[in-house]
Amino acid sequence: MNLQEEKEHLLVGLKTLQSAADRLLEKVAHYSESYRDSARYVWENQSEFDEYEAIFNKLLIDHVVDSGEQTKERLRQIIKMMDAPYFARIDFLMEGDPEPMKIYIGKFSFWDDKGEFEVFDWRAPISGMYYEYGYGNAGYDAPMGRIEGELVCKRQYKISHGTLVYALESGISISDDILQQELAKNAGHKMTDIVATIQKEQNRLIRDHSSDTLIIHGVAGSGKTSIALHRIAYFLYKYKGKITSKNFLIISPNGVFVDYIADVLPELGEENVRCIAMDDIASTILGKEYRCERMELQAERYLQREEDTDWKNRNQFKNSVAFFNQLEDYLRKCDQENFREEDYHYEGGMVEAAYLRKCYDIRGGLPVRERFQEIAALISKDIRKVHRNDLFEWLMERYDTNHVLQLYRSFFEYIGRSDFFPYADEMEIESSDIFPLVYIKMYLEGFTREPEIMYLIIDEMQDYSPIQYAVINKLYPCRKTILGDFCQNVVPFAENHSDFFQQMYTNAQFIEIHKSYRSTYEIMKYAEKIRKDQKIDPIERHGSTPREIAFESRSDEESYLISAVKQTQADNKNGRLGIICKSHPQAEALFCRLSGTDDVHLFTYDADMFYNGVIVTSVSLSKGLEFDEVLIVDADQQNYCTEYDRNLLYVACTRAMHHLNLLYCGEKSRFLKE
Repeated sequence: MNLQEEKEHLLVGLKTLQSAADRLLEKVAHYSESYRDSARYVWENQSEFDEYEAIFNKLLIDHVVDSGEQTKERLRQIIKMMDAPYFARIDFLMEGDPEPMKIYIGKFSFWDDKGEFEVFDWRAPISGMYYEYGYGNAGYDAPMGRIEGELVCKRQYKISHGTLVYALESGISISDDILQQELAKNAGHKMTDIVATIQKEQNRLIRDHSSDTLIIHGVAGSGKTSIALHRIAYFLYKYKGKITSKNFLIISPNGVFVDYIADVLPELGEENVRCIAMDDIASTILGKEYRCERMELQAERYLQREEDTDWKNRNQFKNSVAFFNQLEDYLRKCDQENFREEDYHYEGGMVEAAYLRKCYDIRGGLPVRERFQEIAALISKDIRKVHRNDLFEWLMERYDTNHVLQLYRSFFEYIGRSDFFPYADEMEIESSDIFPLVYIKMYLEGFTREPEIMYLIIDEMQDYSPIQYAVINKLYPCRKTILGDFCQNVVPFAENHSDFFQQMYTNAQFIEIHKSYRSTYEIMKYAEKIRKDQKIDPIERHGSTPREIAFESRSDEESYLISAVKQTQADNKNGRLGIICKSHPQAEALFCRLSGTDDVHLFTYDADMFYNGVIVTSVSLSKGLEFDEVLIVDADQQNYCTEYDRNLLYVACTRAMHHLNLLYCGEKSRFLKE
């Protein structure tokens, strides 16, 4: 490798980028001046415009604004490229060509008019060879067909502030040296892109555009969320002009997680996509008619009511496949039996009951209200003496049990389990009843569709029940990327496993990822002992062995925590410290005791901002996040003893990137002894 040649190439590139930035600055100034002139002209002459002139001038101003915004966005990309124009190079000798083509790969594409400096977007088809091949035979799918050839050079670069830090030959795969360096860094403020270190199996999932539904079951730290976000960026590139960020929707676990991932797509030059939680879906459909438990608190309710057998039994049932199947069967029965067709009499005539039944049956699949609205509209159009609203109200009255809550209660009476819905007026609806009510309301009254949503991403798939997936499928009949880890289930009762997903999504591609990148080898091997059924292939990045620290008293444990907090704050190299408690009430209590220590943050269910520094949180809220160091509080047998607790302890351990400590008084959890 000629390092001097690489430095000279970088220098040419930086000069070219600077020239491009200067030209773009001039364009931005021009568009700003054009906007001011156009706006001033419209303001001074608007009283004299006719309708068409007003429309024309509005379109003209909109065009100037759009052009200016596009220019500013391109300028932002060029400025980012001046810090690090590219991160890789491949030399590709196409069949029949005398010389190989040098292909530099970066986050964004760039071509200069003279052809002296070119960078290909990492999402371009030709760039895919960098992630897919080592030296030797290689190829890519171009718009005109398959291009075959040979990869004769493959290099990786680290460029920072316009300076070449290093350049490495990496003939087989993306160099372990660079991957190790990236993984060994302290956690940044938020999740970042991984374009320079995407692995082959990750690249294939990111670029997969043949699967209508892609289900990714990956171990902790396998990069599932990163894959999903880079997959969005890839689709926006591949189908540019046909789709925008508004065509995507992410179902995410909480507001902190949304903020944690908020920088990834903008770093890749794309707009962020809308994120919603399951609570948002339920509240949108149910409105304010019912007083409901917060769904994300179900885990806390479980920990508080472990001895309440009746509560556990009914919640277990409502989160099962059997419950969903029985509810579906019951609604099909209602569909046939609840409509009591009768002759409809109007002034001077009658609509026969048989005709009404026929109109009803042929509209099977539509919500009841929509069906009756269509029937009323059809008949009132043919028969002028029939008033549409009167007929609609009359039809609704002939549908037995047309109220959501009544129909749900009648379902439990039908299956002989009235005790499973102990609801009385003014009571709070239990969280496991919320989505059944949503489903029934959609069946009875319909719902507002979002046809603009063409791609749905569901994160933490293991925490949602079959009835929730049924609602999602009705709301969003579009392409889906579903990801999670069955061993990280922190919502009790959710009956989800690979068989369920393969039955729910019969044509889905189901992929398992066992490679883990987040944590050190020692941490993942430690976590693997807690979940022995989990097959983990940790990357060989070594660090300190996880420590189990025993204390004589809670006060000693608390003193240790205060000392650890102060150490983290004094030593910036320690990065982000996560203090993880089993439940949110425990986390709140600990936070109050640590409140005299500066710059300590508590993650709550209402939080919507991710912080650096010292974080106190519960296991359920820590999911999807990562910390340089994790302290698991009260890892004793009394606190972590059930199989559900095993899941929680596994999740807590796998939040740690570099250091893991488990603190306990008395007897340590049996899961640490096995």
